[in-house]
Amino acid sequence: MAEMTPLATMNDLDSYHVGYTGQEKLAEKLLQSVSASIRSAAGQPISSGTYTVTIPSEASRKLDLPTRPVTGVSSVTLDGEAITDWTLLGNALYREGMWHTPGQVPVPVTVTFTAGYIPVPEDIVRLVCSFVSAGLVQDEAGGPGAHRDMAYERIDDGQVGYRQGTDEVVDATELPKATRDMLRARFGSPGISIGVFR
Repeated sequence: MAEMTPLATMNDLDSYHVGYTGQEKLAEKLLQSVSASIRSAAGQPISSGTYTVTIPSEASRKLDLPTRPVTGVSSVTLDGEAITDWTLLGNALYREGMWHTPGQVPVPVTVTFTAGYIPVPEDIVRLVCSFVSAGLVQDEAGGPGAHRDMAYERIDDGQVGYRQGTDEVVDATELPKATRDMLRARFGSPGISIGVFR
């Protein structure tokens, strides 16, 4: 599988005043890594592209596509046979008849379609830039894992506090649970298609 284009660019880092002078290669790697983490948490590629998926048919007139927003469909095959008796509405394909007969085993439906956002939503671009910045700062402090358990350090009276258990931060570019949950809620595909029955 080809590597996807990052959700933000070096120009975006510049516009958000993220300094990376002398760390250009690391900044590019972090753009890829953070974008992959955000896509994984969202369960979607987010950026626009053409995708081919094979999903099981449903005993329904409706077939939800797994990536959003769907902007076009170029081909559909049902159990290996090309079909054209479908209509794209929103992020789902509809047919006059069902995708398969109730009580029968589902068959593969292969769909080639375009989906995603042009441009990438600006809050997502900023999110990528924020985590890239954190990764660059972490690299200057020794890289992932360095000082991973240190929560705070006070100069006066020489105090150092440490994180423990699940609060420990190994990599500054790791998305917090609240961020992962927000991305899944915003971009995630539906878990179950109820469908429209005749």
